[in-house]
Amino acid sequence: MTNFHKRLDKLRAQMGTLNLDCLYITKITNVKYMTGFTGSAGQFILTEKEAIFLTDSRYTEQSQRQVKNAQVHIIEKGYVSLIQKLNVFKSGMKVGFESIHTSVKLYNNINKDFEKIKFIPTEELVENLAAVKDMDEIKSLKAAIEITDTVFDEILSEMKEGAIEKNIAAKISYLFKLNGADGDSFDTIIASGIFSALPHASPSDKAFEKGDFVVMDFGAKFEGYHADMTRTVVVGEATDRHREIYDIVLGSNLAGISAAKAGVTGAFVDSACRDYIDQRGYGDKFIHSTGHGIGLEVHTSPRLFKENNTPLIENNVVTIEPGIYIPDFGGVRIEDDIWIHSDGCTALNRSTKELIIV
Repeated sequence: MTNFHKRLDKLRAQMGTLNLDCLYITKITNVKYMTGFTGSAGQFILTEKEAIFLTDSRYTEQSQRQVKNAQVHIIEKGYVSLIQKLNVFKSGMKVGFESIHTSVKLYNNINKDFEKIKFIPTEELVENLAAVKDMDEIKSLKAAIEITDTVFDEILSEMKEGAIEKNIAAKISYLFKLNGADGDSFDTIIASGIFSALPHASPSDKAFEKGDFVVMDFGAKFEGYHADMTRTVVVGEATDRHREIYDIVLGSNLAGISAAKAGVTGAFVDSACRDYIDQRGYGDKFIHSTGHGIGLEVHTSPRLFKENNTPLIENNVVTIEPGIYIPDFGGVRIEDDIWIHSDGCTALNRSTKELIIV
């Protein structure tokens, strides 16, 4: 039995606990997870006995080649029209739909066109399955992370006073492709000087200056799986203030890694990182959550933040990325991708976390 067939069984079990006759999946990442389809348009329907994949004529050959655990049907007049033709939604059925990802237009259309069907909102059924990785997924994530580490090694020689943020970001994207990646997991963040105090700054035309912190948040995508790593360097010379802030963030990162294991909550890991920074006087400068799951998406379940009391599960892969951000001075973030085990975790990145002066 392939991993894709096993996913059908697991999702059907979830449907059973919710008393659903059918599940209608429209988020393309979830369609990919359930079927292995890598195109940009498709829908998936799962019943107790049937698995049905729908796409358009651009993907006729690709879908037949990739989708092995479901019937493949090609739309002619639209998805709803084909679902009607196939008579998938039968009278009296309880059909779950992805409430977070279903547009108001689609919801109105299916309620109008299938009057005798009871549509029931669901949240993150597929995402919760996908949060627990199988070994093939771990292999792909490890490959994406290894490419990310390699590119970090290669880009360091370009990181020097006078380098331009946009140019460094562009070179990272180029190096990802040269090292075998599909491309970037997300838009690379290269933020120097005062811009490093902005957690999600976009690369600009700013040149690196002596005394700048440079936050580098980037990741390779490999076989559809996303790496996400952050390292922070200093240009030219590090002062005592640079070193103090950097060491606190590093300590917080290590505290989070020490706390993370199956059975503890996202809130527990977040608290381990946050308390470390707060106890050293910078609690109000840690202004985002501690981490998130990675996989076919770069931000997904499970999430590490102070309100999340859901326990981590063995074979989750999450980020731990505390930071301190000081306006008009700069910021530091250190992020690792970690693999959750029953008795701890493994940090998958090999890139050094010692403070680097460039």
